[in-house]
Amino acid sequence: MLKVFHIAVRDFKATVFTKAFLIGALVPPLIMLVAIPLVTMLIKNEPPPVKGRVRVIDLSGDASVVQRVGTALSPEALRERVQTDLREGTDKAKEQIDAMVPAGQAQQAKAMMDAQAGAAARGVPELVVVTDPPANPVADVEKEKDLLRPRSNASDAGAEPNPDAPLALVVVLEHAVMPGPDGTLEGFDLFVRPKVDIRVQGLLRQQVRRAIVDARLAAAGHDPAKMASLLRLDAPAAVEMTDSGEKKSSELRQILVPLAFMILLWVSTFSGGQMLLTSTIEEKSNRIMEVLLSAVSPVQLMTGKILGQMAASLAILGLYSVLGLSAITALNRADLIETRYLVYLFVFFFIAYFTIASMMAAIGSAVNDIHEANSLLTPVMLVVTAPMVLMMPIIFNPKGMLATVLSFTPPVSPFVMLLRVCSSDPPPTWQVLLSMLVGVLTVIALVRIAAKVFRVGVLMYGKAPNFATLIRWIRMA
Repeated sequence: MLKVFHIAVRDFKATVFTKAFLIGALVPPLIMLVAIPLVTMLIKNEPPPVKGRVRVIDLSGDASVVQRVGTALSPEALRERVQTDLREGTDKAKEQIDAMVPAGQAQQAKAMMDAQAGAAARGVPELVVVTDPPANPVADVEKEKDLLRPRSNASDAGAEPNPDAPLALVVVLEHAVMPGPDGTLEGFDLFVRPKVDIRVQGLLRQQVRRAIVDARLAAAGHDPAKMASLLRLDAPAAVEMTDSGEKKSSELRQILVPLAFMILLWVSTFSGGQMLLTSTIEEKSNRIMEVLLSAVSPVQLMTGKILGQMAASLAILGLYSVLGLSAITALNRADLIETRYLVYLFVFFFIAYFTIASMMAAIGSAVNDIHEANSLLTPVMLVVTAPMVLMMPIIFNPKGMLATVLSFTPPVSPFVMLLRVCSSDPPPTWQVLLSMLVGVLTVIALVRIAAKVFRVGVLMYGKAPNFATLIRWIRMA
């Protein structure tokens, strides 16, 4: 055990007491601390200035539709629509800020949001609506559609559209207001020039849709303004009854808390696994491994290296955990983190780390350089990154069939179970304990397999082995 301890201390010092480790551990949170406020200030919500004509062709025969579409696309109506959407969006964002950020910082964030909303409201497109009735509606539709295409004599793909073309063409279909013979209602078609800003397209769709709905209500004998007021109801934000008092509920809590713990576990375990892989390959390629094996056995060497890199991974996990808890405490939302979350984090860290480290040690001992390791590492990475890909379905349905099955499926079980226990609907205790048992048994099996591969592969040079060769090593060791 003393030799294993010395090897572990040696690997830990060789990894942690380097500039690369300090830069890799400290620089990312510093970059985030600086980048997030900077990006927020630099974000420009204001769309590019858009000016042009919008041609409206009515095939329904209802004169009020054209008038309503023209009114809906007027500068005043567009500005009001944009301001309303921005107000609703910022109000919802402000609710989240109130739930997550202290009062003083919340006021600053809200002021910044209001400034961005004001800038976005100034970017309302300037449209001239052309609603004169067509002589031949069907033919005019095709003619106007042809005008939207780029000029035929354009020599390159980036040429400007036809200068005589409108910005967009709105075609109100025949049964948009009154049902057809079969009782069904139609809508409208929207055609635009190439490269029209997608936000402008969305605004056009929204306004024309509203105009046609109002025309339907009017045709049915209802007052559109009165109906809109009856249908509008602002739902209040939910209030959580916590031990420290009432707090506004945050939809982000269901996502951010399990996501943060998942990223903590993933980053710490894979950092240690990657460092173990690199260290093993370097020592083997530089023949340092042969010198070490003259003093210790292959199993002692592998064990010491795994434990040394585990200490380095624990340093990363501890550093990021302290930074995260400090940020949560500063935001006055320490109630989001339960003590059991931290306990589960460290329990599943050991299971996840030894699972990944065993595979990395086996792969590192079997190859001669990092390029050869890629062929063996790819299938392993595809499996263990599955929880990252499936995070959102698991977070939103932590007791579903997918989440439950993956909780007992090695080697992804510790990652999936941590997501589940940190969710708003945690699994029963027996499932957590069973997942831990599966993880421990997986670690025992993988460590034994890795020891067999390490014993044979650490002194093997030449062509990198494939999976069939590794299986043969396991059977013969």
